[in-house]
Amino acid sequence: MNKKWILLSLLFAMGLVFAIQPAEEWTVGATGRYASAANANVTTEGGNVTNVNLTGNVSTEKWAGYWGNVSGQIVLSPGTAMFYTWAWDSSDGGEVCAVAAPSGFNWATVTTVAVGVVDAAWAFVAGDADSATNTLTESCNVNIGGIPVTASAGETTGGGAFQTCAVSDGGVAKSDLAFCVNITQGGTLFNALTGDYQLLAPANETLGATETHYFWLELD
Repeated sequence: MNKKWILLSLLFAMGLVFAIQPAEEWTVGATGRYASAANANVTTEGGNVTNVNLTGNVSTEKWAGYWGNVSGQIVLSPGTAMFYTWAWDSSDGGEVCAVAAPSGFNWATVTTVAVGVVDAAWAFVAGDADSATNTLTESCNVNIGGIPVTASAGETTGGGAFQTCAVSDGGVAKSDLAFCVNITQGGTLFNALTGDYQLLAPANETLGATETHYFWLELD
């Protein structure tokens, strides 16, 4: 093969990347957590024995939720200057993924993951009501970077239009696990509004601790 063609082939090979890329811009809207609406109380006096049946909700410390819209374009560019661009909107589809690490996930080896791996990575007790074992109870399918992942651990969240799918790059650490959802234009969200994605992701359950999720996008 001519040396020029060898060099050209190498240059093209170096430029090949997977279609899923880091989300480059973000706008954070409202955030909040569950708060009790009232404090149950009973007035009594000495000598009374009262039957009190109580109901209440307690916020999880193991999971975080994200929802919103997605925008972007498909580009041909060596960097910041655009050689050519193609319009994209959420009706074209794609995926939103969250990883609890800034780097390390290998999208070239994306595969299924079992709920026990998620519990172990975040040190969740499998028997807890809100563990991964008791949360990711569905079988989900997703296609990321042209790699189909079938029958992985997943769950549909409130609203019913969005199913979070847990995937792995073959490892078992936090940085090896991603939580993805298909982009669906006009999907019904948990709050009865419409949006492009709704995603469930595990978080550090230690009281007062935080978790940073790094977002990735694939625009079909």
